[in-house]
Amino acid sequence: MEKFSVSPEGIKYALPDERAEREEIKVLDEVTLKQKQLGRKIVAVQGLGFVGAVMAEVVADSTKNGKPIYFVHGVQRPSMRSYWKVPVINRGESPIEATDPEVAEIFPRIVKEKKTLRATWSSHAFSLADIIVVDIQLDATKPVFGDAKTGYCDTGGFEKAIADLGRNIKPEALVLVETTVPPGTCRHIVKPILEREFKARGIDLSKNPPRIAHSYERVMPGRNYVSSIRNFWRTYSGIDETSTGMAEEFLNNVLDTKDYPLYKLNNTNASELAKTFENSFRATNIALVHEWALLAEEVGINLFEVVKSIRVRPTHRNLMNPGFGVGGYCLTKDPVLANWASLNIFKRTKGLEMAVHSVDINDLMPLHSLELAKSALGGTVSGKKVHLLGASYLNDVGDTRHSPSEIFWKAAAKEGAILSVHDPLVKVWPEVPEAKLETDLFGSLKDKDAVIFAVGHQEYLELDPQKVVEAAGKSLAIIDTQNLLNDEKIMKYLDLGCEVKGVGKGHIKNLKSVPK
Repeated sequence: MEKFSVSPEGIKYALPDERAEREEIKVLDEVTLKQKQLGRKIVAVQGLGFVGAVMAEVVADSTKNGKPIYFVHGVQRPSMRSYWKVPVINRGESPIEATDPEVAEIFPRIVKEKKTLRATWSSHAFSLADIIVVDIQLDATKPVFGDAKTGYCDTGGFEKAIADLGRNIKPEALVLVETTVPPGTCRHIVKPILEREFKARGIDLSKNPPRIAHSYERVMPGRNYVSSIRNFWRTYSGIDETSTGMAEEFLNNVLDTKDYPLYKLNNTNASELAKTFENSFRATNIALVHEWALLAEEVGINLFEVVKSIRVRPTHRNLMNPGFGVGGYCLTKDPVLANWASLNIFKRTKGLEMAVHSVDINDLMPLHSLELAKSALGGTVSGKKVHLLGASYLNDVGDTRHSPSEIFWKAAAKEGAILSVHDPLVKVWPEVPEAKLETDLFGSLKDKDAVIFAVGHQEYLELDPQKVVEAAGKSLAIIDTQNLLNDEKIMKYLDLGCEVKGVGKGHIKNLKSVPK
């Protein structure tokens, strides 16, 4: 029975069979030979997700003296979930929905014009590469919601992917791990696996030890998606001096290291820890602000104004705002990865209690917005038509992974809410398959009892209260979780008979008594 991989648009692509694999190997050899004759080094990017696809773009688009430096094999395993990316990329199209126009602009240039990128599913590409950039998924599992200390990292899939490299790569090739991994991964997981596979191939490790480096990205999906990879600071390290030097040369070739210099750490444990520590700091910052948001709501204070006043102090400019919750691929898991590494890789008896507790606070934040909605609706959402504005985890981004909207939706559904959702950037919400994404914003508001401003998309920022109420056909509950409503708009909603609540906006109760 033929199996298919289905794209977000619903297009089916048949998964390759053995015959297709044989033909693909021939094509890979021919393409690689031609590229080497042009004097280009070969890079394989393992994993074409939100980071890997754009990293492949950046590498394939890099030049020296006006000429391309590298040819890139973008490698995506032939799974039903993701294989569709291969034919899409090879048509010169982006596999990613992004508000950054550069994402869509680069793919046709490097695939059709420069011909410096080709996607494949075949592991044979690894045997042809001088550098392999590892961008595969490595998640933390949190089995108990709101209890992140029970979280763990299942490295099984990651280990299989590294073993696949070990069975194929040239001994002198560099393996550059870009995936966010638990501290200690390169030294305690990647290195032993590659050594095992090298030995099985009869490779002399004393002459050809695996070349391994780590350099983490600080990708920021949104309007500066590509720039956040190419034009941003990088920390890096290598397993030895040779690996470090190879990584440095590669990064200098593909990134703007003149304006954004590289920062070298002395071993891969340090650079891996840097990534998880960096995101744990941000997660803890957000969790701290959430505690104060609850206080501000109870005592009648606008915490956003308080935060603004504190930020005038230069040392406190990175104080976060309160909000709907924390989502995305990094802040929801990186503290858990580091905690797991502390206990399981480094065999410590104590974990990272503050960092892990911040994850608990952040995971539970959407439930507070549900409580605000219940309060605004007379104490319950059961039987009420509740409309979410935003399914993604971040404003002006179409990525729904670990979105706070998912947590809100599932909790509200359990309490009997009749839910609907609109998001201008999300075509499919795989984490909530029962949700139908509305495309007509004002049409989607009809007959709703409550509107949750869940994501700060530009389209929602510009909404006029009068038009919202007219589209709904009645006064309704308005929950502002993202500070999208200034006091003037809040007053308009109140004048229109709406009940308004806001995360960190305890001052709304005072606005109700302002003389008309």
